[in-house]
Amino acid sequence: MTPEKLRTHLEGNWGVSLTVKESTASTMDDAAAAAARGAADGYVALADQQTRGRGAHGREWISPPGSDLYFSVVARPAIEAAATALVTLATGLGVRDAVASLLPSRSVLVKWPNDVWVEGEKCAGVLVESRTVGSRIDSVIIGVGLNVNRMEWPPALAATSLRVQREGQTPFDRAEVLAILLRRIEQWVTRLAHDGPASVVNALRPALALVGERVRWEDGEGVFDGIDPDGAARVRTDAGVVSLHAAHLERLEA
Repeated sequence: MTPEKLRTHLEGNWGVSLTVKESTASTMDDAAAAAARGAADGYVALADQQTRGRGAHGREWISPPGSDLYFSVVARPAIEAAATALVTLATGLGVRDAVASLLPSRSVLVKWPNDVWVEGEKCAGVLVESRTVGSRIDSVIIGVGLNVNRMEWPPALAATSLRVQREGQTPFDRAEVLAILLRRIEQWVTRLAHDGPASVVNALRPALALVGERVRWEDGEGVFDGIDPDGAARVRTDAGVVSLHAAHLERLEA
C-alpha cells in the first residue's frame, strides 16, 4: 500500500500525513517517536509487518505480512488526562462502526475495553498510550490491529477476519478498509473531545459484547452489566456491584 493510494480514499484529516514501512518492530513506537518530533494530529504510522507488535496488557500481537492492517495514529485531542481510557472506547466504537459497514450481515460488537468481535470471535484490537503535560494530554498514540484478509490462526486462538466473514470470502482492498477505519475513528475521538464522555458511552452501550453473561477477570468473576458513565465496566458479583477501570474480561464458560 502506498500513501498515494490511501489518499485517494481519505475523507477526513487523519492519514493525510502517513509513513508506510514494509516491516517495523512496532507502529506504536514509530508513532510515539513521530509525536515527540512534533507530528501533527492525524499522523499515521503503518506497516505491512510488525516484528514486536503488542496489544493491551503487554500481550503480543501476531503481525504477519501481506494480509492485515497494523497502524498507529498520533492524536492530539483537547481532553483531560483522566479521559485517556475513553479514547480507547471511542476508538473501539469507530473500529466497530467501520467493520459493521463492511460486514452488514454480521454481528459486530465491542468487547470491553479494547477488542472488536465479529460473530463472537476477535477481529481487531486497540491499544492506546498517552503523553501528558500537567493535567492535559499532549498526544495520544492510538494503535489498531485489524485482521483483514488472513484465513488461518493457531488452533488456540478464537479469531476471525473480514475476509473469513465476507460472503464468498473474496479479499478486501486494505487501502479502502484503512480509509474507512481512519474516518470512523477520527469521528468518534473528535466527538469525545467536543461532546464529552456521554456521547461515546451512550453510543457504545448497545454495541457491547458479553452483557448479561458471566465473566472473569484478574481478581474475580461475576455478571457483566455494561459500563458506567465514565466508561468503567460494571460487574455484579456475590459481594455487590464493582466497577473495573482496567481489566481483561473473559467469558466464563459454563
